[in-house]
Amino acid sequence: MRRDSQRFQNGSMNITVKNIPEPIYRVMKREAKRKRRSLNSEIIQVLEAEAAEAERRRQLSNLRKELDRFAASLPPVGESAPLIRADRER
Repeated sequence: MRRDSQRFQNGSMNITVKNIPEPIYRVMKREAKRKRRSLNSEIIQVLEAEAAEAERRRQLSNLRKELDRFAASLPPVGESAPLIRADRER
């Protein structure tokens, strides 16, 4: 744990990204300017949004697996028409 905390400064990790394609750089720079942010702030916002989306997809996948397990645990359902008729006759 101590080793990990040495990599963070003020609760943040510093990284270097190299060889960013020019079109991506231009878009990021343009969006940062449009939103009146620094390029660094814009990149952090984009990374935060993508991380949140990745977490949402992970949770959705887990929920689907849980739903599949639940559905598999239910008894098989036969034809529903006789049940509906019986209910209507009451």
